[in-house]
Amino acid sequence: MMKKCILFLTLALFLAPLAGADGPKIGLGLFGGGNFPVAMEDQGTGSAFGFKARIKALDFLVVEPNITFGKWGSPDPINGIDLGIDGSKVSSYGLDLTIGGLPGAVGFKPFGFVGAGFYSIENDDTGYEESKLGISAGLGFAIGLSSNFDFDVRGKAIVAPQEKGSKKAVFVIGGLTYNFGPAD
Repeated sequence: MMKKCILFLTLALFLAPLAGADGPKIGLGLFGGGNFPVAMEDQGTGSAFGFKARIKALDFLVVEPNITFGKWGSPDPINGIDLGIDGSKVSSYGLDLTIGGLPGAVGFKPFGFVGAGFYSIENDDTGYEESKLGISAGLGFAIGLSSNFDFDVRGKAIVAPQEKGSKKAVFVIGGLTYNFGPAD
């Protein structure tokens, strides 16, 4: 997990100087919120947090490299039987393509996005550990507080394929992004 953080921060440090007066709009941010498993009786509601970069590629398209850390909660008893396990840890690093919600513009900015990433799911109680390429999609909105600060809220559905089936969840997250580069 530490290697992923270092890789992400290194990428961000190399991209930040590109956001000079004539350069592209680039933002760095953090986010956090709830992590809701879908159709998984062996997991409960948990939390998610992470870091992202937002790079304006075109006048309507933003590229978002991101890293997310989360944990599902302990499952509710099934038919009155307590499974006696904690929820799994879920982490990912990936890339989302966002239509709308451009960094640096002041005001309300709705957006949609699709993405892919490597999802790692681990459960210490069961010894389960699996990492595979997965997909995500969602909707959200950003509020440009100024040309330098954006606050965003989004719902992100993920599908993380596993050896047998897949793990599915919806993240409901909010975050703050600091934008570098010229104002739009």
